[in-house]
Amino acid sequence: MKADNRYISYLDGFRGYAIFFVVLAHLHLSNMNVAFLGVNLFFFVSGFLITKLLIHEVNKKQRIDLKAFYIRRLLRLYPALIVMILLSLTIILINHYEIIWKDIMAGLFYFTNYFLVYSDFVLPDQNYLLVSRILWSLSVEEHFYLIFPLLFVAFYPMKGYTFAMILVALIVMITIGRVITYIEIADKAKVFEINYYTTHSRADSILFGCLSAILIYRHDSRWYLKISRSKISILIGVILIVLSLVITEDFFKNTFRYTVQCIGFALVIPSFSYLKPGSVISRFVDNPVANFVGRLSYSIYLFHWVALKAGNIYFAPKSIVWLISVVLFTTVLSITSYYLVEMPFVSLRKKFGSNA
Repeated sequence: MKADNRYISYLDGFRGYAIFFVVLAHLHLSNMNVAFLGVNLFFFVSGFLITKLLIHEVNKKQRIDLKAFYIRRLLRLYPALIVMILLSLTIILINHYEIIWKDIMAGLFYFTNYFLVYSDFVLPDQNYLLVSRILWSLSVEEHFYLIFPLLFVAFYPMKGYTFAMILVALIVMITIGRVITYIEIADKAKVFEINYYTTHSRADSILFGCLSAILIYRHDSRWYLKISRSKISILIGVILIVLSLVITEDFFKNTFRYTVQCIGFALVIPSFSYLKPGSVISRFVDNPVANFVGRLSYSIYLFHWVALKAGNIYFAPKSIVWLISVVLFTTVLSITSYYLVEMPFVSLRKKFGSNA
C-alpha cells in the first residue's frame, strides 16, 4: 500500500476512544486498567501515523527534513501545553499552594515521567495540581520522537527488512528490560513506576505502531496485509486486548500486558483500512462523535486534569456536582483550546510540511 499524508478518520476515532478510556478512569467511572489501555492505544496510533507520514515524505522528497519535523512537533504541542501550565499555576496560586517548580519545569521540558519515578517531592495534599501526573505520557512520546526520526534516516534506506528487524529487536529488548526490572527490584510499587512511566520501558508501545506502518507502507507485506484484510484478525485482536485487561497476575501486568495489547492493536487498527465504509464495525470507531473527540483528544488530555484537580478543591470528590462540574469544565477548556489556541497554528505548521 502506498503511503500518503491524507487524513485518516478512523485513527481519530481510535484517539477518541483512547482519551475516553483515560478520562473515564480518572473520573472514577472505571478502574485504572482502562486508562492504561487508553494510553497504550494513544502510543500505538501515534507511532503508526508518524511513521506513515515519514515514509510518505521520503518517497516524495527522497529525504527527511529533520528541522521541519521538530518544528512541527513544537508548534503542535507547545501552544496548548503552555496555556495548560499557566492555568495550572493560576489555580495553584489562587488556592495558596506553594509551587513545586521542578514539576513545572518537568512539564515544560518533557521529563515528567522520570521526575515522577526518580525525584523526591512532597505534595501538600492530594488535590495539588501536579502536572507531571498527567504529562508523563507526553514526555514518553517526545523522547521517542526526538530519537526515532534519526533512526529512520539512518536505517530506513537499508535493503530488505533490516529496519523492520531493528524495530523488532528494540521491542524485544524493551520487553526483556521490563522483565529484568520486575525480577531484580523487590519493591513492586517501584517496579510499576519504572515499567509504566519511563520511556525506556514504554517506547515499545509506540514502536509497535511504527512496525505496523513499516510492514504496510514500506514492504507491502503480503502476510500482514492478508491478516489486516481479515475480520477474524479483528476478533483475535479484541480477544487479546480483553485478556490483557482481565488477567490480574502481577508479573503479567508489569511486563507483558502492554505487549499483548499492542499485538491486539496491530491486528485491529490496520484492518479498518479494508473494512467496507459504513459497516457496523467501521462505524463503531469511524463516526462523527468519535472523530470529533479524537481531534480534541490532545486538548482533553491536557485540560481534563486541570478540571479534575480544580473540581477536587471546590466540590466533594466523586459527587454528582463534582462530576458535572469536571465534565463541563473539561469540555469548555478543551474546545476553547482547540479552536483558539491550537487551530491558529495550523497554517504555520503547514509551512513546515504538516497536512493538518
